[in-house]
Amino acid sequence: MNKKDIKEKLRKIADSKGGKLFGVCRIDELRDNLHPEIRKISGKLNTAISIGIPVSKTVLDSIRNRPNMIYKAHYQQINHILNDIAYLISSEISSDGGKAIPIPASQILDRKMLRAHLSHREIAYKAGLGWRGRNNLLVTKPYGSKVRLVTVLTDIELEPDKPLEHDCGDCHDCLTVCPADAINEDPNDFNLPACYRQVEEFSRYKGYGHLICGLCLRCCDGDE
Repeated sequence: MNKKDIKEKLRKIADSKGGKLFGVCRIDELRDNLHPEIRKISGKLNTAISIGIPVSKTVLDSIRNRPNMIYKAHYQQINHILNDIAYLISSEISSDGGKAIPIPASQILDRKMLRAHLSHREIAYKAGLGWRGRNNLLVTKPYGSKVRLVTVLTDIELEPDKPLEHDCGDCHDCLTVCPADAINEDPNDFNLPACYRQVEEFSRYKGYGHLICGLCLRCCDGDE
């Protein structure tokens, strides 16, 4: 089976479970950005597969000034599905004789820096799924920022996709809705400490317990 056929087989696995976004990139240039724990064991895993699932617009529309319990549950549901997809893809690769590591969709290792094993957004950008928005999230053409992501690292060689040459243009909707005033004109000026303080405050509401917000997702529709 050639690279194209293998890639298509894995894409179909993701799509069958709801992974509507699928892309591939090399991680050679990104390796220094990986968390030390994953950097040590990913030496020969030079390919990253990025998968995205759309977040329900109806659920996001239920949010007003802060996240609610419906959004929290939906967030958890999607993360479970993403982790299942990553597991299935990794298992398929292993069955074919390759090596693969499914990276959890949402596992914060450094709360204040909101840092995980790797940046799913950065991988997704390199894999052609979207671009970095002013809200510091991935923005996709079909779903805007209304997506959750997961990554599989593998040693199999797949044809990489190209990053999108795109940006948010004249859209500034997320600047006006951010309760932390963390979003600015330039994505590089995103105020991560302010964002963290806000989601940490939200997490203290009874029953929440998650570093989530959702307000800038709600207003971001991509190219719609």
